[in-house]
Amino acid sequence: MKEFNDLLKIADQLLGPNGCSWDKEQTLFTLQPYLVEEIHELIEAIDTLDSEKISEELGDCFYALVFVAKLAEAQKKFNLPQVFAAVGEKLIRRHPHVFGDVLVSSNDDIVRNWEEIKKTEKSGQERKALFDGIPPTLPALPRAQKMAKKLRKKNGGEGKALTEEQLGEELWALVRAAEWLNLDVESALRRKLAEVQKDNS
Repeated sequence: MKEFNDLLKIADQLLGPNGCSWDKEQTLFTLQPYLVEEIHELIEAIDTLDSEKISEELGDCFYALVFVAKLAEAQKKFNLPQVFAAVGEKLIRRHPHVFGDVLVSSNDDIVRNWEEIKKTEKSGQERKALFDGIPPTLPALPRAQKMAKKLRKKNGGEGKALTEEQLGEELWALVRAAEWLNLDVESALRRKLAEVQKDNS
């Protein structure tokens, strides 16, 4: 695709001898905040269902990833063809019902197969604790949901029946109550997650 090749050339020029001094000063670490910011801007755009805004923010996210890859390439860590090849192989391997002869009867089967295939890929890197694999840098709420999912898979049980709208109302009520009491919801949940992690280690 011409547009994609043009974007790669732009990244090469920005990082080249006559490129942008700011770009050339960046490292994989200094780019981390920009990756987080761009993803959140894309999420915000998707919430609005504004196609033009989504397209713009998707472009920003895509370039941020290209920039990270090009920076790593310049540092001889890996290159874009390796990145594309690895993810392509992974997608084919994890979709044997599409690219192979595995039969499935539901999306639950697909998810189960995906998890089993992931386990074989990680052989020799066995996860020792229940919550291994959940990024500790996630904000507390999405991290809590991932931890709750692991606990549900391990222990089973049923939750309270709620619509998404009702859930939003309950969460909003909790946040408002926390504000009245001058409590920091992120810190409170983060500390609770630390307790849950300790109890399940």
